[in-house]
Formats: sequence, C-alpha cells, structure tokens
Amino acid sequence: MANTNQVASTSTQNIVPVQAAFNTAGACLGLVGPGGVYFSPPLIGDVITGATIDSSVIGGTTPSTGNFTSLSLGGKVIASNVAPAIASGFGTTPTITGTNTFGFKIVVGTGGAANGVITLPAAPTGWVVTGYDTTNSATIFIQQSAYTTTSATIVGYSMTTGLAANFSAGDVLILTASPF
Repeated sequence: MANTNQVASTSTQNIVPVQAAFNTAGACLGLVGPGGVYFSPPLIGDVITGATIDSSVIGGTTPSTGNFTSLSLGGKVIASNVAPAIASGFGTTPTITGTNTFGFKIVVGTGGAANGVITLPAAPTGWVVTGYDTTNSATIFIQQSAYTTTSATIVGYSMTTGLAANFSAGDVLILTASPF
C-alpha cells in the first residue's frame, strides 16, 4: 500500500489536550487549553452544582446578593436603579430620597399639596405606584390617578370623605413603583 498525503474530504472535530487546574482542596479551578489559556466550555442544558460566582453560591438554599442596573423578566424591565424625581406638585421645595424604583421617600414641601407627579425611567407601558402617608396614615391615603411610560401622578384622599385632600407640609410619603 502506497503512502499518500491527501487533504481530508470530511470535516472532523479538533481534539486538543486539556488540563484542569485544582486548588489544594481538590476543587477544579478551571480548564487550561493549548498555550496555557484558561477557558470554559459552552454549557448548554448542563446542571451546575457546588459552583460559585464571586463567592455567591449558585442555586444555594440561602439568599445571595445581586447588583443590577435594572431587573428584567421576559425582556421587560421590572425594576430600575434609576432614582425617581419630582416633576411637579408635592408643595413648595419637596424632597425625594431613594436610589431605585423599589422604594423611595417623598417629604412634602411647604404649603402642602393634594397631588404630585413623579418622573420615572422608561417603562414598556406605564408605572403602578403604591405607598403610604406615614405621617398622617389615619387621615390620608394615596391613590395613583394617571401614568405615562415615564411618570405617575399621585393624589392624597381623605379617609373620612373619600375626596381629594392635601398632604400636609412635612408629610413623609413612602412609595414603590413597578413598571408594566
């Protein structure tokens, strides 16, 4: 049989030597390919157990932490770390404190006001804002009366009459906003 050197006519999978790096406890730290390059093979449908990312257990039974600029579900934002702002109302020189839409505080400014508009980051359709007047919770309740994709209007109502009622200067409103 004669030896010939011909080009392969079929496509084959390259198989290269791979080494694994382990720590002193025997845990695999990663895979090392040709040239000493660390790599991770594609994981599709694999189950990962006993793994960590930045010291947070994956699939653990105790709560862990996450740091996100926004939180999405099905491609739709469900929370944002963009702080809400006061667009109008809530008395003269009201203040808003908070770093995200999960929870924030408005202190009603001088003169009081029956309503105010909050500016929020862009949502797919609009915002649902709920909250409480913690200063006058026995006499005033909060209702949302309007929304856009970037704002929500909040109104104070009397517990006894059900009619619009002013928040008092200094009232502390604790709110949360959820996009929809």
